[in-house]
Amino acid sequence: MTADLLFGVQIVCTLIFGGSQFLRMLTTSQGVSISWYGSWEVFLLLNLVLAIRAHRNQASRVTFQVVMSYVLWVVMVTLDLGVMVAKNMGTWNGRDTATALCAAVGVATTLVVASHKRLAITDPMVKGYLAIFFKAVPQLILAYNVFMVGGNGLAAVAVATGHVTIFIRLGQLFFSIREAGWDRNRIGSAISEIANETSWIIVTIIWFFR
Repeated sequence: MTADLLFGVQIVCTLIFGGSQFLRMLTTSQGVSISWYGSWEVFLLLNLVLAIRAHRNQASRVTFQVVMSYVLWVVMVTLDLGVMVAKNMGTWNGRDTATALCAAVGVATTLVVASHKRLAITDPMVKGYLAIFFKAVPQLILAYNVFMVGGNGLAAVAVATGHVTIFIRLGQLFFSIREAGWDRNRIGSAISEIANETSWIIVTIIWFFR
C-alpha cells in the first residue's frame, strides 16, 4: 500500500515538474542549458536500464513501478528539451562545454577503472557511477550557471517537486530492497540517486538566494 502511494505521488510530481518547466520554457530559459537537459536525459536512460535489469532479475509490483517512473521522466524531459530547441532558446556556451568536458572526463575515468577491475560497461555499479557524471556534475555546473545569469528558467514548483520525486524514488528503492534484497542493480541506482539529490540541493540553495 505504501509503495503504491509513493508511486502515485511520484507520477503526479513528475507531471507537475515536467508541465511547469514546459510552460516556463515557453517564455524564458534563463539559467537553463541544453547540456543540462541532454545529460539529464542520459542519466534517466541509464537508470531506466538499471531498473529494467532489476525487474528482470526479480520481478515484482514495486520494481515495475520503478521502471514506469523512469519511463515517464524520460518522456517529460524529452518534451522540455524539445520546446527549448523548437523555440531556439538554447545556445551552446562555455558552461555547456564545461559540462560536456566534465562528463567526458568522468565517464572516461569510470571506464578505465572498470576495465582495470574487469567490469563490463553493462555492470550496474559502472552504470551507477556513469550516471553521476551525467546528472550530478551537470547540476553543479547548472548551479554555477544560475549564480552567474539568474535562474528564471527554473520554475519554483519544479525546483520543489524535483526534491520530492528524488526522495520518492529513493523510497521506492528502499521498498524494492526490503522486498527483494540488495543487488548490484539497486546499489547502482542508490549511488546515482543520492548524488542526484545532493547536487540538486546545491542548485536549490543558489537558485533561492540568487
